[in-house]
Amino acid sequence: MRTALLIALLVAPLLAVPSAPAFARSAQPQSGEGQEVTVTGRRIQDFRDRLRACLARGCPPNEDVDASLALAEVEFEAGEYEGARRTILQSLDRNRRHARQYPEPVADLYRSRARVSRHLGRGDESLRSTLDVRRTLQQGIPTEDYRHFTARLEVAEAYTRASRLEEARAELEDLARAARAANRPDVASLAELRGTWISYLLAPYGPARARLLEMTRDPSNRMRAVGAQILLARIYRDQGDPRRADQLVAELARRDTGRRALVFSPPYVLQARETIEEGGTVNVNTRIPDTFDRTWIDVGFWVMPDGRVDGLEVIRQRGNIDWAEPLLRSIRGRRYTVATDNTPTFRLERYTYTADLERVSGTRIMQRGQRARVEYYDLSTGEPPPELVIPTRPPAPAGRPTSG
Repeated sequence: MRTALLIALLVAPLLAVPSAPAFARSAQPQSGEGQEVTVTGRRIQDFRDRLRACLARGCPPNEDVDASLALAEVEFEAGEYEGARRTILQSLDRNRRHARQYPEPVADLYRSRARVSRHLGRGDESLRSTLDVRRTLQQGIPTEDYRHFTARLEVAEAYTRASRLEEARAELEDLARAARAANRPDVASLAELRGTWISYLLAPYGPARARLLEMTRDPSNRMRAVGAQILLARIYRDQGDPRRADQLVAELARRDTGRRALVFSPPYVLQARETIEEGGTVNVNTRIPDTFDRTWIDVGFWVMPDGRVDGLEVIRQRGNIDWAEPLLRSIRGRRYTVATDNTPTFRLERYTYTADLERVSGTRIMQRGQRARVEYYDLSTGEPPPELVIPTRPPAPAGRPTSG
């Protein structure tokens, strides 16, 4: 599960559709008591009406895209994945020809298509859409800036999801060079951190660990030092050294990082169901097919001040969730950084049970593969973790005030 850690945690998806949180949370956890969580949904029809009114008055492409993405998001949150994909594709049909005039809105459509496609098991479509994000921005905005940098990070993430780690690392190396040339040391540091983590995935006992340790000792680059500490804590636990991991966690707690970072998540394995032949023999070629369509859970839990998980519960679900027990055990065993203000943090996360669509040999029929996986989406905020956000301009030098 090292690749899953990279994707879901350090390299969290840079989501395209900004919105208010989809759910309202209430009540703090009380010792020995259950947690009350209020779930507030949004009416899909309201967003359909908004899009319909926009199209009826011939609204410009950027307004069409905004209304389409708002509808697709609430459809996605409601588990209507195919409906969300259809909404995005219809908007792309109307607006992709306006990509040079409206590069950011069209790129956002591709970005959202990539996210929904992942949850539907359309891995190739998701990768193509992510590459389309970068292509659209390059064509419509010739001078490379923070928008291109974000797209490059997304491409590296997409390659990682596809287990094309060498291509992901090469993309990050190119990004680091471009960021340094553009005087964006923050982006360069982020690309270097991610690239070093991928090097660890490729060679767990290679030089990556020593490189991360070197980064932690560089006081001139706080962002890189903190990121390297988080990754090292994961590596220590991964390699059976929880004591050193806990030492790093304690040191991170003394730094005000501004975010409850996940430093350890127990691995989990999704169990395949096989048919048992006469005599008790398992035939791996006759696995019982799972139903992947519209199968997901929304999990709510509190991250306590000491970094442990409490009060985990499945708040909403669609379909049979027998597959989820290994995942839930893993979430219960997570460790986050310690809260500096001694208050718990609530998290709400969507997990979709899916498998890639594969073409059946000799036909054009697509069917689900036998290798199941889980896709993740943060419903708490709908936004990436703060340290992964690329600001629109570099931070001002020390001692120099920023303009309002």
